[in-house]
Amino acid sequence: MKSLNFKRKDDSHLRFIEEGKTNRRSNFNWDKLIYLSILGLILFFSLRYFFYSTFYIKADGQILFEDVDISYTEDIRIEKFYINEGENVKKGDTLFSYLTEDLVYGGDEIVNTPSSSNWADRETYSLKKSIDLNNSKIRSDKQLLASYQSQLNRLENEVILGTASEKDLVNIRYQIKKVEAVITLNRNENAILNRQLGDVKSKEISDQQLDSSRTTATSSPYRYFLSPIDGYVATIFKQPYEVAIRNQMIMNIFQADLAHIEAYFEQEDLRYIEIGDKVTVDFADGKRSEGIINRFYASTVLLPVEFQKKFESIKRTIAVDVIPAEGANLDVWKRYYKMSVTLTKRTF
Repeated sequence: MKSLNFKRKDDSHLRFIEEGKTNRRSNFNWDKLIYLSILGLILFFSLRYFFYSTFYIKADGQILFEDVDISYTEDIRIEKFYINEGENVKKGDTLFSYLTEDLVYGGDEIVNTPSSSNWADRETYSLKKSIDLNNSKIRSDKQLLASYQSQLNRLENEVILGTASEKDLVNIRYQIKKVEAVITLNRNENAILNRQLGDVKSKEISDQQLDSSRTTATSSPYRYFLSPIDGYVATIFKQPYEVAIRNQMIMNIFQADLAHIEAYFEQEDLRYIEIGDKVTVDFADGKRSEGIINRFYASTVLLPVEFQKKFESIKRTIAVDVIPAEGANLDVWKRYYKMSVTLTKRTF
């Protein structure tokens, strides 16, 4: 048999091809970067929205000034204005001269006739009657408040025992705040009426002094209306020699130093707001200030049209007055009269 020898020769060589080293450059994954960036932004804004919607409440508002509308209780004819729109006035400054309805005009001649009644007496009687009515309301509201307070104490015990719901407790607290706001409103109104009563008396004395100082051989028929407050003249609605009928507005005077914000909170935010709470005020141009909740309105009010969202049903809101906090820049508030602002308050 033929022998088979599988032994390889010593000079055998393995054949191979040496591959050249290639410098492969790893490509940057831009798709992953964009995806993670978008995901991060969505997560950031979602957490931000959750944080602010949970721990902060917001309200829309409008900056207003305290103002006084100047009118007269009789028909008069304006003779001359001594001030112009936009001018500052002090209490006691002469605003305009006028002729009252008890003057009879005959051609170019003006004849004085006796007055049928004394305006100061009528004003004093009317103001005192309003003050007495408000005092009666305050006494009635105090009795109602005492009743609510007793109900509150009873409900607090019943809630602890589990025989009453938390909703009843929240409702009675809301009623207490509502009655307290009405009492405060009536007291503030009485304060204003008392000031007006003092102004009427001082004006009567001033008119008597003016009349006596202007008395001559042929006494002047003109009377002079004095400014009841410090402020600046916002608008003059009449012209010289024009007739102003009874209680028709002649001009209005603003008190810019008494600027405040009328703000509107959602009803469900009632539990987070109290008189004296501090809020952050954001103006339209990005400026920021601090304010203090000064008072609640007596009842819920309809949200003004300018703050309503399109296609959203009209809703009632809790109206409050916000005054500048101590140290706030009042000049900034004055620049934004009748402009919208946003109020933010923490819930904790």
